[in-house]
Amino acid sequence: MAHRIASVVLVLIGASIFACTENGPSSPTGGAGGAGNGGAGGTAGAGGAAGAGGMGGAGGAGGASPGSVLVHADFQQRAPGVYSEDMVAGDFVGAPSWNNGLDEGRASIVDEAGNRFLRVTYPSGEVGPANGGVQFKVPLGQTYQELFLAYRVRFGAGFAFVKGGKLPGLVGGSAPTGCVEDTTGFSARMMWRTGGAAVQYMYFPEKNNDCGDDYDYMSGGSATHFEPGTWHTVEHRLVMNTPGQHDGILAAWFDGAPVLDEQAFLYRLAGATYGIDALYFSTFFGGSDASWAPPSAQTVDYDDFTISTGPITH
Repeated sequence: MAHRIASVVLVLIGASIFACTENGPSSPTGGAGGAGNGGAGGTAGAGGAAGAGGMGGAGGAGGASPGSVLVHADFQQRAPGVYSEDMVAGDFVGAPSWNNGLDEGRASIVDEAGNRFLRVTYPSGEVGPANGGVQFKVPLGQTYQELFLAYRVRFGAGFAFVKGGKLPGLVGGSAPTGCVEDTTGFSARMMWRTGGAAVQYMYFPEKNNDCGDDYDYMSGGSATHFEPGTWHTVEHRLVMNTPGQHDGILAAWFDGAPVLDEQAFLYRLAGATYGIDALYFSTFFGGSDASWAPPSAQTVDYDDFTISTGPITH
């Protein structure tokens, strides 16, 4: 799978070079998102009818020609050892202004048969980002109306999923999290749920639950699950809606297969001007109470982060 993603990224980079020389920048400029921490989980969000998305921005629709690669972090040039905040800008392009867990040594580069990746350690009995997992936010430097994010993730052998935890995703505007009521931004992280069920975990102006809504990953009528000890590839597609209209897109793929396709999503209310402006690397157990805590130290591995204006793995 690593070779497949690397090949796709090379194609995307080639297309990016061509696009830059022929057409110039593909998106309007804009502001970076605000900071935020995690929150407890929610229940299933609402569906939607057809309608494609958003006012004028980057990239093409799913299945279109490859777009411009904005970020490709594969960690191959990093030496094994502790991963620090100072390293983030070299891998993810943007520099975070704060972090949880990096200064405490909860992230490290691991070499496994020549493949280097980022490993996050979640301490026993800890929930939330302050004492467990890792968080940092990578600004993209401008605002986009459509982006794709893909990365590989592997839960440790025998991983204790407990009630769930957070995984990275794209955000914009105020990037709300932490069970807040905030209609000036959105966050589109993932979560693992009990038994390893995969969901898109959303804060947006019309969320039904105080602590975010789950959009289940489904394939063939069944829930999609992470398998401990196995590398999985996830890909998200976000298309911002025309402000105030239900014509945004929230889609996802799991190991190359479609698992989510919401075609009438509302990321922003009438009059809002924000778009997609940051990658939120956010991962921890929780929830916010001890019922979410792992019974022993756990690890999750991450690799091949790619952000593009076009499809990445499908």
